[in-house]
Amino acid sequence: MKIEHKQIKIGSRVRLIEDIEIFNCTYTKGHEFNVIGSSYRGFDLKDDNGNEIIECLFIHDKLELA
Repeated sequence: MKIEHKQIKIGSRVRLIEDIEIFNCTYTKGHEFNVIGSSYRGFDLKDDNGNEIIECLFIHDKLELA
């Protein structure tokens, strides 16, 4: 289910709808993150393991609300 970016807010739980490779790490489809920040450069995400992806505008189309 593709969502509008305005539906995702700080505190939202989101999941990947496809695999992504970033910072020499692969996150698989279904991996979940909490939105911990937001700016014009994109969302700041943190997963349950403490991994963070900051300013991730480039993957907005790969996220859905969990």
